[in-house]
Amino acid sequence: MIPFDDVLEALDLSRAEPGSGFLEALFARFNAKVPFESASKILRNAQVPDPSAKPRTPEIFWEEHLASGTGGTCFARVAAFDALLGSLGYRSRRVLGRVQREEDHAALIVETAAGESIVDVGFPLPAILPARPGRTETAQGELEVAATARGFRIAFLEGVPETPREIEVYAGNVLDERFASLWRETFQPNSRFLREVHLRRDLGNRVLSFATGLVSVDDLHSRLSVPLAAPREAALSGLFGIDAAILSRAFAEVGDASGDAVEDARLTAYLETDSAPEQAFAAIATQEGYRRLLEGVADVAAGEETPGGYRLSLSAPSSDGSGAAIEEDVSTDAPARRVAIVRRHGGSESASSYRVLERREKTYLVREARLSGRREDLLRNDSLRGRLAGTLAVDLLAWARML
Repeated sequence: MIPFDDVLEALDLSRAEPGSGFLEALFARFNAKVPFESASKILRNAQVPDPSAKPRTPEIFWEEHLASGTGGTCFARVAAFDALLGSLGYRSRRVLGRVQREEDHAALIVETAAGESIVDVGFPLPAILPARPGRTETAQGELEVAATARGFRIAFLEGVPETPREIEVYAGNVLDERFASLWRETFQPNSRFLREVHLRRDLGNRVLSFATGLVSVDDLHSRLSVPLAAPREAALSGLFGIDAAILSRAFAEVGDASGDAVEDARLTAYLETDSAPEQAFAAIATQEGYRRLLEGVADVAAGEETPGGYRLSLSAPSSDGSGAAIEEDVSTDAPARRVAIVRRHGGSESASSYRVLERREKTYLVREARLSGRREDLLRNDSLRGRLAGTLAVDLLAWARML
């Protein structure tokens, strides 16, 4: 029997009437405190030889979460949250969906006073959505629900473009036997979440995730990528709330896809534009265009051609030139639509770039800076991370004004 009062306490919630407000609170706390993670799945797969017994049922899921802070992947999360909702008096039904291939996803449809709602803790989505066409504002950007022959297409209209931008949730009920069969199929050899450790927490206005040695923080307009030095278990335990011993055992099973070759953190800002990719890149691809980008930010005192591009000597606007000059080596990669900059000033050196990204027929201006060192402090200092991302966003706005 699942101790649901203990589960609610772990979610920092008390029992309440099964209304929309309480459902919103349950959804938000579940996604923030119960990680989407593959470590427990990897260990379950290794420890249980019988394929029919591999799925971590709600009883196992919640017992292990209370004991060691684990969560699970799509089907396990949906089953566990469904059991919690049922214990609190909600009427819900499991449905299937598509992220990368048919029936590789599961979600819940929950009855509310306003009608049925899509409650997707399996992906997870950043908000509960009405089960009808329309748009919903969330802290991670606007979502659009459109009707399909099978149910609903859910598209991310905003947010970091280098993440999945669209999923489908089917409207029809799924039989328990079919749900269980598809769940067991997720334990097939070489299944994505059995090959390496993935971790994720949805924290309202941002998503914290880990894969291949990198911890990322995604918000509406930026991504921070921080390489964690091995061994990583203690740091990951602090960030995701999972017992370090669980993580250590999972890494021992599948190895640690290392990011140790990456020594510096990277911060990237994104801005959608209506301009064509070629037009956006052409605006800054030449020395003349790049000089225009710097107008109002720096005076270009001198420029010279280099084998890979050109070198500029910069000074603060309207300065008398007596201060230490800033030197920039600029190179252009036309196939990648990327302009790379190495800046030297006062004995220090930094690298950054501008590039154009296309995703699903949309064009994005991208500004990326390589930070000095791993900068694990930025994983907990959202204010500083936001200020640094803001400086990159200003550069993108200057670029956008040229288009």
